[in-house]
Amino acid sequence: MTSFQTEPGFVSPSLVADATPAFELKFLLDEASAAAVEAWARARLTPDPHGDPALGGAYRTTSLYCDTPDLDVYHRTPSYRRRKFRVRRYGDATWTYLERKSKWGDRVAKWRVSVPDTELANLAAPEVPEAWPGFWFHRRLVMRRLQPACRVAYRRLAFAGSCADGPLRLTFDRDLRGVPAQDWRLDPVENGRALLAGHVILELKFRAALPGPFKQLVAEHRLTPHAVSKYRTCCEAWGARPRVEPAPILVPAAPETVAEAAHA
Repeated sequence: MTSFQTEPGFVSPSLVADATPAFELKFLLDEASAAAVEAWARARLTPDPHGDPALGGAYRTTSLYCDTPDLDVYHRTPSYRRRKFRVRRYGDATWTYLERKSKWGDRVAKWRVSVPDTELANLAAPEVPEAWPGFWFHRRLVMRRLQPACRVAYRRLAFAGSCADGPLRLTFDRDLRGVPAQDWRLDPVENGRALLAGHVILELKFRAALPGPFKQLVAEHRLTPHAVSKYRTCCEAWGARPRVEPAPILVPAAPETVAEAAHA
């Protein structure tokens, strides 16, 4: 049995300052499998202290995703494949995070700042003061022609710990709902469409090689990684579809001799 200790810090490994990108592995589970993994986590890790007891220790998360008018992020056009820009609120907080998420395969790095809800309107302005904490975020929105695209809300249950291989973080996302968005508000998603109904998104987050406890978890529960994007799932629930590249037209080579032409 791999030994590991609880860790008081609940910062995602991908948010550690001045560090290399962390790993985030996603799995799409049915509720029965998720319950079994949750029991494993409760026996070995520490629940996030920010959870709401009324939600079983979970907390509400609302994310506002940005895209261009042509949905370049959704369509993964070359200069938009690796980075997502989003605004996120946890629970009923009166402040929000402005966040950039960069991804290379399973490796993720995040950079974010917090601003009061009253300052979100700054994102719609043509210019903002350089001294504003969200200046860098606003600047990239303008440069990349990004605007609100959709709002996704879900219930997150988080656990953390550490072992000889480094910090561990494990999260479950349930009850996903999403709606299109046209402004910078993070209102509750009450009438949104259900996303991934009957499924739970499990994420394992760690700094370097897959830690021993997570190796044990994956092996015992026969977990298979599954790529899933909340943003893309919401877009498709509201009618967006990936671009279909036309198949290449194959033109046979011209025969070099009359004999070859006769047998073509």
